[in-house]
Amino acid sequence: MTGFVLTPRGAFDARVDLTGALPGASDLERLSIGYGFRRVALGDLFSVSGSGADRLTIAGGSPLLDRVAAGLTSGELVVDGDVGAELAKGATGGSVVVNGSAGAYAASELAGAHVTISGDVGERLGAAGDGARRGLSSGTVVVGGSAGLRAGERQRGGVIVVKGDVAEGAATDLIAGTFAVGGALRGLAGRGMKRGTLLLRSAEGLSSGFADAGEHDLVMLRVLVRRSEALAELFGEGLTRARRFAGDLNVAGKGEALIVSA
Repeated sequence: MTGFVLTPRGAFDARVDLTGALPGASDLERLSIGYGFRRVALGDLFSVSGSGADRLTIAGGSPLLDRVAAGLTSGELVVDGDVGAELAKGATGGSVVVNGSAGAYAASELAGAHVTISGDVGERLGAAGDGARRGLSSGTVVVGGSAGLRAGERQRGGVIVVKGDVAEGAATDLIAGTFAVGGALRGLAGRGMKRGTLLLRSAEGLSSGFADAGEHDLVMLRVLVRRSEALAELFGEGLTRARRFAGDLNVAGKGEALIVSA
């Protein structure tokens, strides 16, 4: 079964709020969604085809498609193209695959789902949303490209993997969880970090509150990498040795940045 397929009827001239357009949703064509400053039926903007409750495909993305997969609890949602802001916000289960790039606040407040984005993401990947205190708490996010400002801000658990570069302020106020970067850090990374682990290629870009604690053989590192397919792909399953930086000592943090060789 291919599941339901949403195909845009044409180009969008306003932002589209796809809250509620999820696998298993009943009567998708009649679902009321936001379109600019008004409400319209989903069927006015998309043709709906296929059948099956466990999978939903958006066959044609756009940076104007906001809140795709927000609140997802189960099933699979696939987007062939780009999406806008708040991808998979608050999703607690299921999987999301974006064959393109995503806007700001992707995987914001994620709590259990698995999100894969082949392209780049905007600012505050996995961060807390406006008025919220907690960012990503569980689940996994894998970004094939680069990430914008303050990725992982207030992360409280789970795993974030960015294969490319990360802009300034990554892992700001991170409380727990694992944040891995395959490319370069652009500065102020880990500022205010309380606990948690950063997996990096270089210490360049760490905030001033991190202190070099020397090289270590860490069995836990191998266990951590083996539990995550994305981490194993990025760093290799046999990884055990790393140079450890402790921080953020400016806030008495007990986190760590582990620098591993290519």
